[in-house]
Amino acid sequence: MKIHPFIGFLIFSLLCSFFSVIMAQTPLPGFEESPYFNEQVVTFKWQPQIRVHINAPSVTEFDPNKPVGLALYALPNGNTIEQTVGKITEEGDDWHFDIQHLGAQTRFLRQKITDYNLITVYLENEQLSWPSWKSEHSNYAQIICQLVEHIKSYFQDYQPFLVLTGHSGGGHFIFSFMDAFEQIPDYVQRICFLDSNYGYEDSYGAKMVNWLKGDSSRYISVLAYNDSVALYNGNPVVSPTGGTWYRSKMMQRYFAQHFAFNTKEDSQFIYHSTLNGRIQFFLKKNPERKILHTVQVELNGFIHTLLTGTALQDSNYTYYGERAYSEWIQPQVLPQNTFQIPLRSSLAMTGSQFMEYVKYMNFEDREAAILQELITGNIPYFLRQTKKITANFKDANEQIHQVEYEVFPDYLSIGADSDYCRIPMGPITAQKAADFFGTTMPTRKLVDHIYQNAEIKLEPVTYAPVGNQNEKVEKFVEHNAAIEAQLKAVGAQLGQLIGGIKKDVVISNKITDPNRPNHVVIYGWHQLNDQPIQPLTNIHINTYVDYSHGIRYLVSQVLLDGQPQMIQEILKDPVQYKIFSDEAGPMSQPSYLKNTSLPEKPKSFGLKVEGNGQLKLLLQPAPRAEQYRIFTSYDGLHFTQWDVFSGNEYLFTDLPEDSILFIKLMSENNSGLSGETEVLAALPKTKADSSVLVIYGYDRSYDGNTYDFIRFHGDAILAADYTFESATNEAIENGLFQLIDYQVVDYILGNESTADETFSTNEQTLVADFLKSGGRLFVSGAEIAWDLDYKGSSEDKAFFHNYLKAQYAADAPGNVSGTYYSARGAPENIFSDLSQINFDNGTHGTINVKYADALRTYGGSKIALYYRNVSTYNVAGITFEGIFDDGDQPGKLVYFGFPFETVYPQATRFSVMEKVLHFLFSDPTFVDRPSDNLPTHFDLSQNFPNPFNSTTSFTFQLPRKSDVTITIFNSLGQQIRSWQYHALPTGHYQITWDGLDANGLPVSSCSYFYRLKTRDFSKTLKMVMVK
Repeated sequence: MKIHPFIGFLIFSLLCSFFSVIMAQTPLPGFEESPYFNEQVVTFKWQPQIRVHINAPSVTEFDPNKPVGLALYALPNGNTIEQTVGKITEEGDDWHFDIQHLGAQTRFLRQKITDYNLITVYLENEQLSWPSWKSEHSNYAQIICQLVEHIKSYFQDYQPFLVLTGHSGGGHFIFSFMDAFEQIPDYVQRICFLDSNYGYEDSYGAKMVNWLKGDSSRYISVLAYNDSVALYNGNPVVSPTGGTWYRSKMMQRYFAQHFAFNTKEDSQFIYHSTLNGRIQFFLKKNPERKILHTVQVELNGFIHTLLTGTALQDSNYTYYGERAYSEWIQPQVLPQNTFQIPLRSSLAMTGSQFMEYVKYMNFEDREAAILQELITGNIPYFLRQTKKITANFKDANEQIHQVEYEVFPDYLSIGADSDYCRIPMGPITAQKAADFFGTTMPTRKLVDHIYQNAEIKLEPVTYAPVGNQNEKVEKFVEHNAAIEAQLKAVGAQLGQLIGGIKKDVVISNKITDPNRPNHVVIYGWHQLNDQPIQPLTNIHINTYVDYSHGIRYLVSQVLLDGQPQMIQEILKDPVQYKIFSDEAGPMSQPSYLKNTSLPEKPKSFGLKVEGNGQLKLLLQPAPRAEQYRIFTSYDGLHFTQWDVFSGNEYLFTDLPEDSILFIKLMSENNSGLSGETEVLAALPKTKADSSVLVIYGYDRSYDGNTYDFIRFHGDAILAADYTFESATNEAIENGLFQLIDYQVVDYILGNESTADETFSTNEQTLVADFLKSGGRLFVSGAEIAWDLDYKGSSEDKAFFHNYLKAQYAADAPGNVSGTYYSARGAPENIFSDLSQINFDNGTHGTINVKYADALRTYGGSKIALYYRNVSTYNVAGITFEGIFDDGDQPGKLVYFGFPFETVYPQATRFSVMEKVLHFLFSDPTFVDRPSDNLPTHFDLSQNFPNPFNSTTSFTFQLPRKSDVTITIFNSLGQQIRSWQYHALPTGHYQITWDGLDANGLPVSSCSYFYRLKTRDFSKTLKMVMVK
């Protein structure tokens, strides 16, 4: 079919019109619609310390077929963006909202200007003073140049030109921009000084003259008033040469050397004009010596300086006349959005280009390159369209809260919507970018919740580790391509909430794990069965990154019961933290970057009984702490703030004598609060010879450690009818509390391990001295033997052998972890009537005791507990009573290879504690070295019973201090088991053999020989095992 040429032209014209309308109604990427006049707006930060707000015409008013005029307005000293935009003022409003009205003046101008799209760019700095900002940054010109180029590049499709403008100190921004160039760039078409040219020197005049001569479409407009005579409280406001009156005249005189000016004067102004109005000076007289600084802007100054020299000058407005823009003033300020990402430059690298760019970089250089791209906005726009998720979450007091949070739909990527790559990175880089954007990484709880709400769930793509291939950029790209193929296969669209494709780098209490400083915490990578591949862990150093790691940001500001709050503050709150975290306790540092201005939490403190109904809190001052908040509870779970105090002690009075008081502390200074301490407690009741000191030494960050396990000890001590005080292990080390002041000490060590130090060198000395002087010690923990004997130094081993009276046998009962979770009393010891003592596998409110220490007796100790249902490596606890090495008074010891606080149910726990305390408080029934019956010769006794079935005992005596070796041999002369003792004092000793060899395996029925050997003596006897 043949189409008439006119019809074809008509169709073509209609199509062009149609597509022009469609383009005209396309929002600018990265902008949001303002509730006022439907303008398109965006706000973001630019490092360092610069905040940018861009106001563009509404979608319907923005014409993509016209150029863009970017009016870069540098804010005056002391004014914010919101104040500069202005609003209809109400009673009580700050006066700054009513002195510029740049927002309304911009709208007035848009009604006049028809040949380009006017876009106003507000430029604020952290100091609210461009002169001050400039003085703090030696590379100020480079920073400003990069910012201007970045903003301009975003609009490069619209033939952008610049208007440099500003009020007051904002003029320093204009001059700083000029400092970046030998010649003012051609894309600058107008320079406006709104009483702002304080920093003018003739060197700038030379640049402006050359620029003006380069093209006839360039303009300069200068407003100033006679501030040289202005007074404030009778004093001059500027020096004779410091104000804009002097500098404007200086500028005009320089220009007059190159251009012929027309000058006229009336009662109000002196006017200088040249180049057909392209350069104009408006100098306001000041006979009344007033301060007329901001009035020049308010009375249509911004409008005037953008129109001077054009046909629109003085059209429907009068400079220094009535406001011409009143109808365009917005009713309220725009709410400040904490979530801000810079616009993406159209010149930025695509994802493919960037990955090629960093392909062969080392870790440090790659991280720096990633951060630079992120903070300059090279992020796809679809990621900025956050997904809102609502939920009902409980706090630590079981109160339900309605929450709404916003999350990135996918993992952080670099590039454009059409070409991006998800980029793994270290947590420090991720945190710096998160802070810059006003975002945070999720908690474990939120990772799960986001996955539950995901619109698209994908099966994780995994690669087997081959060398370090998974840590290379090529693998990052390969993994990204695999994810994209999955998304394409299921028909996913950009902006849908995606789950299951990455492990999340998360914020967690494990960030501050003292045993693993500078590590990254990861979690997630959910499978289609909703189970994560990766449990919460901080096993990797923070410089380890592989293809599976992903960064997903949440907007830091959330809605909690309809009110905006910062999620970081919620996570630090002792009650609210549970809303967004499923870990134990609030997060003292919900960030990978430590805030060094915050106070440290108290580490050395404790509670002493001062009398019935009275307790005294003693503490060693925490660094940077100005005061302390005390939180109290009577159940150890639900706390309320009791008081705030400063100093080193605090007295509690009028307390109920039969109720335990639990406390925890937070330090405070002007920067904020520290994290919470562990919980301590005491019973405010005096009772002679029945007080226990409970020492909290479980500092390890570990799943289930709620730092309040003293409640299990305290309740059990109270049930046994004893009183107690408590202190941190740091308070013992620095002498705030003295072990020698107490008859019985109970050490809480949980599963404190090698990195945490179960007993430091200093603590070992203090505990040894305590036991040598007749002290009684109860200590329990799942990693003490591992730390001191298996991994320990020679000094650690000596302490463990000689004062905890045990040897390490295995890392778990039967040398199998996570299998055996119960113990039983050994015959003829204090727990003999307890046939089953269960401890926690992680489902009973404490920790999972996967690695309970298996022990061996040493130096006269006796087996008190066996692990149930296991025949090898089965000693769970020991007791000892007698004189410890180098001691002079008989002491006592009860030691468990699992934490006492994990024992359940409560009745069993109470029964165990009652037996422990009864044993410790009673007088020793066996003393190794009675002073009235010292041995006079070496000897080794026959074992009893003999023959024996499973265990047998024998004694030996020493007439003087000796190094001793006890060895058991089989009938072939092969060594089966041995004990070695250094400098054992004069005395009588007993050895109990459990029928196990050195590997913890039971020996067979046979004849055996046991030998005592010292430097001066050796004796061997025979014994028989019959099964």
